[in-house]
Amino acid sequence: MKVLVISGFLGAGKTTFIKQMIKATNREYVIFENEFGDVNIDGEILKKSVNQDKTENEEINVWELSSGCACCSTKADFMSSLLVIDNTLNPDFLIVEPSGIALLSNILNNVKKIGYERIELLAPITVIDAQTYFKYKSKYAEVFLDQISVSTHIQLSKIENLSDDELKLIADDIKTINNTANIYIGDYHKADTDYWNGLFSGELIKPDSDEIKIVKSKMKNVTFRDAHIRDMRAALFFLDKIIFNYYGEINRGKGVFKTPDYNIHFDLVDKNYSMYFSQEEAENSVVFIGPEIDKELLIKELEKMGEIII
Repeated sequence: MKVLVISGFLGAGKTTFIKQMIKATNREYVIFENEFGDVNIDGEILKKSVNQDKTENEEINVWELSSGCACCSTKADFMSSLLVIDNTLNPDFLIVEPSGIALLSNILNNVKKIGYERIELLAPITVIDAQTYFKYKSKYAEVFLDQISVSTHIQLSKIENLSDDELKLIADDIKTINNTANIYIGDYHKADTDYWNGLFSGELIKPDSDEIKIVKSKMKNVTFRDAHIRDMRAALFFLDKIIFNYYGEINRGKGVFKTPDYNIHFDLVDKNYSMYFSQEEAENSVVFIGPEIDKELLIKELEKMGEIII
């Protein structure tokens, strides 16, 4: 079993990248999802999207590990899960998507420590949100720089609103951190087969130390299940309050609100968010992550929105 770790900070677009990789390549995968929050929303998204047109025998397995980080607090569960996946499913490739606040060097060291001859660690990939690159590099340097420094392949995402000169500036800055990485600044949705095949090759970059680094996370998370809201207008008002720091500083939010008539799916990164609607059955849970969250105020508001509906 070949293990490919795809890292990236909160909201970088790892899940979207993985969906495109599966679509563009004809390989046998199992996906291992590690969420920082208590609800694995990305895992549910992957299950639905990658298995949409597959028969039961063709479906891709998605394993989930929530409420912790596979690089430190839940590393024993992570390592034992890898062995179980290899011994029971034995896929050609295991894609590991760690939490956005995970140290990539710790993940790589944890996999290496398994010491099982049937498990081969491939050169890792890091996905970077080009729009928040300089902000997050400065504010969350310990995690952000670690993910870059030990990555063999680095792919910029969310590039559509940036000029070629701006993308080159980011790539040049990345080279000052890791001058051996393969840096891709083009739109991977338009990439050819050679690009995708190339991501499964390359030399591993040895971390500075084999020891597991202990990092005190600056991030807090709020998970709220059975999330209801009146309608789209109320959802827009609520998300606008988040980006204007009404509930404190929140870098990441995602999930599903249930209204009386439809579901509202939302995805928030930094000061931007997107929404779409569906009638399909979905778990109406939401997760918010950030360094300074007024948990009491946020939960009180979420409870109040549910009471209005009921």
